[in-house]
Amino acid sequence: MQRLSTKNSFQSPTLTKGSTWQRLAVSTAFAVLLSSTFIFLAALPLRYQRLVFGRNIFIGVGLAITAALASFQQWSWAVVYFGLSLLIGSFREFEEKGAGLFTSSLMAIFTTLGAGYMALKLWAETQSSSVSQMLEGQLSPFVSQLTEMPQFKNSLTLESLIFYLPSGMIISMMLVIFVSLTISGERKRPQPLNRFKAFVLPDWMIWIFIGSLGATFALPQLPELSIIGGNVLSVTLAAYFFQGLAVFTCFLDSLKIYGFWRMLAYFLVFFQLFIFVSGLGILDYWFDFREQLKNKLTSTHI
Repeated sequence: MQRLSTKNSFQSPTLTKGSTWQRLAVSTAFAVLLSSTFIFLAALPLRYQRLVFGRNIFIGVGLAITAALASFQQWSWAVVYFGLSLLIGSFREFEEKGAGLFTSSLMAIFTTLGAGYMALKLWAETQSSSVSQMLEGQLSPFVSQLTEMPQFKNSLTLESLIFYLPSGMIISMMLVIFVSLTISGERKRPQPLNRFKAFVLPDWMIWIFIGSLGATFALPQLPELSIIGGNVLSVTLAAYFFQGLAVFTCFLDSLKIYGFWRMLAYFLVFFQLFIFVSGLGILDYWFDFREQLKNKLTSTHI
Protein backbone atom coordinates (compact mmCIF):
# COMPACT_ATOMS: atom_id res chain seq x y z
CA MET A 1 0.00 0.00 0.00
CA GLN A 2 1.39 3.37 -0.99
CA ARG A 3 1.56 5.77 1.92
CA LEU A 4 2.09 9.50 2.03
CA SER A 5 5.45 10.90 3.15
CA THR A 6 5.62 13.01 6.31
CA LYS A 7 9.15 14.31 5.71
CA ASN A 8 9.61 18.02 5.35
CA SER A 9 12.13 20.81 5.10
CA PHE A 10 11.61 24.46 5.54
CA GLN A 11 13.57 27.61 6.12
CA SER A 12 13.21 30.57 8.43
CA PRO A 13 12.29 33.93 6.96
CA THR A 14 14.82 36.78 6.96
CA LEU A 15 14.21 39.61 9.39
CA THR A 16 15.47 43.17 9.20
CA LYS A 17 17.46 44.32 12.21
CA GLY A 18 14.99 47.06 13.01
CA SER A 19 12.06 44.66 13.43
CA THR A 20 13.82 41.76 15.15
CA TRP A 21 13.52 42.86 18.78
CA GLN A 22 10.06 44.29 18.24
CA ARG A 23 8.76 40.99 16.92
CA LEU A 24 10.50 39.08 19.67
CA ALA A 25 8.93 41.27 22.34
CA VAL A 26 5.44 41.02 20.84
CA SER A 27 5.61 37.23 20.33
CA THR A 28 6.92 36.77 23.89
CA ALA A 29 4.13 38.90 25.32
CA PHE A 30 1.51 36.87 23.45
CA ALA A 31 3.12 33.59 24.53
CA VAL A 32 3.12 34.61 28.20
CA LEU A 33 -0.45 35.90 28.08
CA LEU A 34 -1.87 32.91 26.22
CA SER A 35 -0.04 30.39 28.42
CA SER A 36 -2.11 31.66 31.35
CA THR A 37 -5.45 31.69 29.53
CA PHE A 38 -5.83 29.87 26.21
CA ILE A 39 -2.98 27.41 26.69
CA PHE A 40 -3.24 25.67 23.32
CA LEU A 41 -3.02 28.96 21.43
CA ALA A 42 0.27 29.76 23.17
CA ALA A 43 1.80 27.24 20.75
CA LEU A 44 1.47 29.81 17.95
CA PRO A 45 3.81 32.55 19.26
CA LEU A 46 6.19 29.94 20.67
CA ARG A 47 6.44 28.14 17.33
CA TYR A 48 6.92 31.50 15.62
CA GLN A 49 9.76 32.36 18.00
CA ARG A 50 11.54 29.07 17.41
CA LEU A 51 11.23 29.27 13.63
CA VAL A 52 12.18 32.92 13.25
CA PHE A 53 14.72 33.58 15.98
CA GLY A 54 16.40 30.18 16.21
CA ARG A 55 17.39 27.81 18.99
CA ASN A 56 19.59 30.02 21.19
CA ILE A 57 17.23 32.99 21.50
CA PHE A 58 14.25 30.68 21.95
CA ILE A 59 15.94 28.83 24.83
CA GLY A 60 17.17 32.06 26.42
CA VAL A 61 13.76 33.72 26.31
CA GLY A 62 12.03 30.57 27.58
CA LEU A 63 14.34 30.23 30.58
CA ALA A 64 14.14 33.95 31.35
CA ILE A 65 10.33 34.01 31.31
CA THR A 66 10.12 30.82 33.38
CA ALA A 67 12.53 32.27 35.97
CA ALA A 68 10.61 35.56 36.05
CA LEU A 69 7.29 33.80 36.66
CA ALA A 70 8.85 31.61 39.33
CA SER A 71 10.37 34.64 41.07
CA PHE A 72 6.83 36.02 41.49
CA GLN A 73 5.80 32.59 42.84
CA GLN A 74 3.58 31.92 39.84
CA TRP A 75 4.60 28.27 39.95
CA SER A 76 1.77 26.79 37.87
CA TRP A 77 2.17 29.46 35.22
CA ALA A 78 5.94 28.94 35.12
CA VAL A 79 5.52 25.16 34.75
CA VAL A 80 3.00 25.54 31.92
CA TYR A 81 5.19 28.04 30.06
CA PHE A 82 8.30 25.92 30.45
CA GLY A 83 6.45 22.77 29.39
CA LEU A 84 5.05 24.43 26.28
CA SER A 85 8.47 25.84 25.38
CA LEU A 86 10.10 22.45 25.85
CA LEU A 87 7.44 20.71 23.75
CA ILE A 88 7.59 23.20 20.86
CA GLY A 89 11.37 23.48 21.01
CA SER A 90 12.06 19.74 21.07
CA PHE A 91 9.51 19.17 18.28
CA ARG A 92 11.43 21.62 16.10
CA GLU A 93 14.77 20.01 16.99
CA PHE A 94 13.59 16.65 15.67
CA GLU A 95 12.11 18.35 12.60
CA GLU A 96 15.47 19.90 11.81
CA LYS A 97 17.08 16.48 12.02
CA GLY A 98 14.77 15.29 9.23
CA ALA A 99 12.31 13.31 11.35
CA GLY A 100 8.76 12.99 10.08
CA LEU A 101 5.72 14.50 11.73
CA PHE A 102 4.85 11.40 13.75
CA THR A 103 8.41 10.79 14.98
CA SER A 104 8.97 14.45 15.85
CA SER A 105 5.70 14.58 17.78
CA LEU A 106 6.35 11.30 19.60
CA MET A 107 9.86 12.26 20.68
CA ALA A 108 8.81 15.77 21.72
CA ILE A 109 5.97 14.41 23.85
CA PHE A 110 8.20 11.81 25.54
CA THR A 111 10.87 14.44 26.16
CA THR A 112 8.37 16.79 27.79
CA LEU A 113 6.74 14.03 29.83
CA GLY A 114 10.11 12.75 31.03
CA ALA A 115 11.31 16.21 32.03
CA GLY A 116 8.01 16.91 33.78
CA TYR A 117 8.13 13.68 35.75
CA MET A 118 11.74 14.24 36.82
CA ALA A 119 10.94 17.80 37.91
CA LEU A 120 7.90 16.61 39.88
CA LYS A 121 9.95 13.84 41.50
CA LEU A 122 12.69 16.27 42.57
CA TRP A 123 10.08 18.68 43.91
CA ALA A 124 8.42 15.88 45.88
CA GLU A 125 11.76 14.88 47.41
CA THR A 126 12.44 18.43 48.56
CA GLN A 127 9.02 18.39 50.25
CA SER A 128 9.65 14.93 51.80
CA SER A 129 6.69 13.63 49.87
CA SER A 130 5.91 11.29 46.96
CA VAL A 131 4.83 12.02 43.40
CA SER A 132 1.33 10.65 44.04
CA GLN A 133 0.90 12.77 47.17
CA MET A 134 2.06 15.88 45.31
CA LEU A 135 -0.42 15.19 42.51
CA GLU A 136 -3.24 14.69 44.99
CA GLY A 137 -2.41 17.97 46.71
CA GLN A 138 -2.30 19.90 43.43
CA LEU A 139 -5.39 18.33 41.86
CA SER A 140 -7.72 18.22 44.87
CA PRO A 141 -8.90 21.86 44.56
CA PHE A 142 -9.44 21.36 40.82
CA VAL A 143 -11.55 18.24 41.40
CA SER A 144 -13.56 20.00 44.10
CA GLN A 145 -14.45 22.76 41.65
CA LEU A 146 -15.41 20.32 38.90
CA THR A 147 -17.59 18.16 41.15
CA GLU A 148 -19.73 21.21 41.91
CA MET A 149 -20.91 21.04 38.29
CA PRO A 150 -23.89 18.71 37.71
CA GLN A 151 -22.24 16.85 34.80
CA PHE A 152 -19.25 15.84 36.95
CA LYS A 153 -20.85 15.47 40.37
CA ASN A 154 -21.25 11.69 40.33
CA SER A 155 -18.72 10.70 37.67
CA LEU A 156 -15.44 12.38 38.63
CA THR A 157 -13.17 11.46 41.53
CA LEU A 158 -9.63 12.45 42.42
CA GLU A 159 -8.49 8.85 41.97
CA SER A 160 -9.98 8.49 38.47
CA LEU A 161 -8.47 11.82 37.40
CA ILE A 162 -4.99 10.74 38.50
CA PHE A 163 -5.42 7.34 36.81
CA TYR A 164 -6.19 8.96 33.45
CA LEU A 165 -3.90 11.96 33.82
CA PRO A 166 -1.15 10.46 31.56
CA SER A 167 -3.46 10.11 28.56
CA GLY A 168 -4.97 13.54 29.21
CA MET A 169 -1.53 15.16 29.19
CA ILE A 170 -0.42 13.34 26.04
CA ILE A 171 -3.60 14.25 24.16
CA SER A 172 -3.21 17.88 25.26
CA MET A 173 0.35 17.93 23.92
CA MET A 174 -0.82 16.40 20.65
CA LEU A 175 -3.32 19.23 20.30
CA VAL A 176 -0.63 21.83 21.08
CA ILE A 177 1.57 20.42 18.32
CA PHE A 178 -1.37 20.39 15.91
CA VAL A 179 -2.10 24.06 16.64
CA SER A 180 1.58 24.94 16.21
CA LEU A 181 1.59 23.50 12.69
CA THR A 182 -0.47 26.44 11.49
CA ILE A 183 2.73 28.50 11.73
CA SER A 184 5.10 27.87 8.83
CA GLY A 185 8.65 29.06 8.36
CA GLU A 186 8.81 28.41 4.66
CA ARG A 187 9.78 31.31 2.42
CA LYS A 188 6.95 30.60 -0.02
CA ARG A 189 4.44 30.59 2.85
CA PRO A 190 2.19 27.68 1.85
CA GLN A 191 -1.32 27.46 3.23
CA PRO A 192 -1.41 26.41 6.92
CA LEU A 193 -1.50 22.69 7.66
CA ASN A 194 -0.21 21.64 4.23
CA ARG A 195 2.24 19.30 5.91
CA PHE A 196 -0.46 17.97 8.20
CA LYS A 197 -2.54 16.75 5.23
CA ALA A 198 0.11 14.08 4.60
CA PHE A 199 0.04 12.82 8.21
CA VAL A 200 -0.21 9.07 8.60
CA LEU A 201 0.47 6.83 11.58
CA PRO A 202 2.84 3.85 11.30
CA ASP A 203 1.12 0.57 10.46
CA TRP A 204 2.02 -0.95 13.85
CA MET A 205 -0.21 1.58 15.62
CA ILE A 206 -3.28 -0.39 14.58
CA TRP A 207 -2.12 -3.32 16.72
CA ILE A 208 -1.63 -1.06 19.74
CA PHE A 209 -5.17 0.22 19.22
CA ILE A 210 -6.61 -3.31 19.01
CA GLY A 211 -4.61 -4.47 22.05
CA SER A 212 -5.68 -1.48 24.15
CA LEU A 213 -9.30 -2.04 23.14
CA GLY A 214 -9.10 -5.62 24.43
CA ALA A 215 -7.28 -4.62 27.63
CA THR A 216 -9.89 -1.96 28.41
CA PHE A 217 -13.09 -3.92 27.84
CA ALA A 218 -12.28 -7.64 27.61
CA LEU A 219 -10.70 -8.09 31.04
CA PRO A 220 -12.81 -6.19 33.63
CA GLN A 221 -11.52 -8.53 36.36
CA LEU A 222 -8.09 -6.89 36.04
CA PRO A 223 -8.66 -3.23 36.96
CA GLU A 224 -4.98 -2.27 36.72
CA LEU A 225 -4.77 -3.59 33.16
CA SER A 226 -8.04 -1.87 32.33
CA ILE A 227 -6.66 1.49 33.52
CA ILE A 228 -3.50 1.08 31.44
CA GLY A 229 -5.55 -0.05 28.46
CA GLY A 230 -7.90 2.91 28.88
CA ASN A 231 -5.01 5.36 28.81
CA VAL A 232 -3.47 3.76 25.73
CA LEU A 233 -6.87 3.52 24.01
CA SER A 234 -7.55 7.22 24.60
CA VAL A 235 -4.17 8.20 23.14
CA THR A 236 -4.49 5.94 20.08
CA LEU A 237 -8.02 7.19 19.40
CA ALA A 238 -6.71 10.77 19.56
CA ALA A 239 -3.85 9.87 17.22
CA TYR A 240 -6.24 8.31 14.72
CA PHE A 241 -8.47 11.37 15.10
CA PHE A 242 -5.66 13.51 13.69
CA GLN A 243 -5.10 11.04 10.85
CA GLY A 244 -8.83 11.14 10.15
CA LEU A 245 -8.69 14.93 10.30
CA ALA A 246 -5.93 14.90 7.68
CA VAL A 247 -8.16 12.76 5.44
CA PHE A 248 -11.10 15.07 6.10
CA THR A 249 -8.97 18.12 5.20
CA CYS A 250 -8.01 16.53 1.86
CA PHE A 251 -11.70 15.82 1.25
CA LEU A 252 -12.55 19.49 1.90
CA ASP A 253 -9.78 20.50 -0.49
CA SER A 254 -11.26 18.28 -3.20
CA LEU A 255 -14.62 20.00 -2.74
CA LYS A 256 -12.93 23.43 -2.68
CA ILE A 257 -14.47 24.29 0.69
CA TYR A 258 -12.58 27.14 2.36
CA GLY A 259 -13.13 30.11 4.64
CA PHE A 260 -16.18 30.20 6.91
CA TRP A 261 -17.59 26.84 5.82
CA ARG A 262 -14.28 25.10 6.47
CA MET A 263 -14.05 26.64 9.94
CA LEU A 264 -17.61 25.49 10.61
CA ALA A 265 -16.72 21.97 9.45
CA TYR A 266 -13.67 21.88 11.75
CA PHE A 267 -15.79 23.14 14.65
CA LEU A 268 -18.27 20.31 14.15
CA VAL A 269 -15.46 17.77 13.82
CA PHE A 270 -13.74 18.79 17.06
CA PHE A 271 -16.84 19.15 19.21
CA GLN A 272 -19.39 16.74 17.71
CA LEU A 273 -17.70 14.14 15.50
CA PHE A 274 -14.62 13.00 17.42
CA ILE A 275 -15.44 9.27 17.30
CA PHE A 276 -16.50 9.45 13.65
CA VAL A 277 -13.25 11.13 12.57
CA SER A 278 -11.18 8.73 14.72
CA GLY A 279 -12.96 5.86 12.95
CA LEU A 280 -12.13 7.49 9.62
CA GLY A 281 -8.47 7.54 10.61
CA ILE A 282 -8.58 3.87 11.61
CA LEU A 283 -10.24 2.85 8.34
CA ASP A 284 -7.62 4.84 6.44
CA TYR A 285 -5.14 2.12 7.47
CA TRP A 286 -6.95 -0.33 5.18
CA PHE A 287 -8.48 1.91 2.52
CA ASP A 288 -5.94 4.73 2.11
CA PHE A 289 -8.64 7.30 1.34
CA ARG A 290 -6.24 10.03 0.27
CA GLU A 291 -4.69 7.85 -2.41
CA GLN A 292 -8.15 6.92 -3.68
CA LEU A 293 -9.18 10.57 -3.67
CA LYS A 294 -6.02 11.52 -5.52
CA ASN A 295 -6.63 8.83 -8.16
CA LYS A 296 -10.24 9.93 -8.55
CA LEU A 297 -9.26 13.55 -9.06
CA THR A 298 -6.55 12.54 -11.53
CA SER A 299 -8.97 10.44 -13.59
CA THR A 300 -11.50 13.29 -13.54
CA HIS A 301 -9.00 15.70 -15.10
CA ILE A 302 -7.83 13.31 -17.82
